[in-house]
Amino acid sequence: MLGRQLNTYAISITYRSRINGSLLASVPYQAGYIETLTIQEISGTNITVQSVKTYVSDQTNETNLGWVDLSTGDGPASGYIILADCNEGDLIYPNWEGGTQDLLYVYMINDTTLMKYGDTSMEVNHANLTTTINNQTTYVNYYWEKATGLLIGYTLGSTLEQGNMTQTVYYHYQRIGIPQIFQPLIDSADYPVTVDSSSIILGFDFNQSKKQISLYVSGSTGTSGFCDVTIPDDLLWGSFSLNLDGFPLVEDVDYTQTHNSTYYNFHITYSDSAHMIEIVGSDAIPEFPSWIILPTFMVATLAAAILYRKKLR
Repeated sequence: MLGRQLNTYAISITYRSRINGSLLASVPYQAGYIETLTIQEISGTNITVQSVKTYVSDQTNETNLGWVDLSTGDGPASGYIILADCNEGDLIYPNWEGGTQDLLYVYMINDTTLMKYGDTSMEVNHANLTTTINNQTTYVNYYWEKATGLLIGYTLGSTLEQGNMTQTVYYHYQRIGIPQIFQPLIDSADYPVTVDSSSIILGFDFNQSKKQISLYVSGSTGTSGFCDVTIPDDLLWGSFSLNLDGFPLVEDVDYTQTHNSTYYNFHITYSDSAHMIEIVGSDAIPEFPSWIILPTFMVATLAAAILYRKKLR
């Protein structure tokens, strides 16, 4: 088990601000860095994990070590690995003494569910916690592979209500290879777009004026890649055209398209490397007024103020 690579994850922050239900400002999904975890040492109930972060903007690497005690949950890698084969109602760390009042720390398995992974499904343990203080609600959702106790992903979020304005920020930590659900940042309603891909999803954006969804993906050069994209038909509809890196794709050659009563489904294939995929419809949900473009540093400040997470160091 020593030297075993656990999982690779993509990390991002998304933000949405609404006033009277209409979009005021937003920052779409864009991965800030990719993190790979590897087991370095096992001693009793202590596991030492190496973290290698690759920052998307400049491809620089940062390496850190962290550890976790699987009995007590102590250590900076707490949450990345828990006990395997936990059941509903089990403590994730049986001798944890942190108490139940920790604002952002889940401590018990809420339920077990199935999650798609490649061509199979796996059992996943889920734990969540929601707290509300004054006009701010904070929530956290964790998912671990039941058979191994390895982290699949988590989302930390916070919603702040101020008069007729609502601000929501999410911190996403997602295992690569697991289908992801993206919420186009439009108004008070959600229009979930599901993407299942063999590639790393580095970015997702929906442009109402262009009636277009853009996906930024990356994979190992020389391999075959795919994206399965499921789009609500009240978000984007009509006649579609698809592009890869600005070049048109041919239906039934480069992609297939199907439609059921509520969703369009696209299966797109390509030779892997870094790509931009565009799905353009002839019709899209009407635009709402957008008055403010939120500077990136404001999002970072807001996220730091309302979200907390122990990091490997």
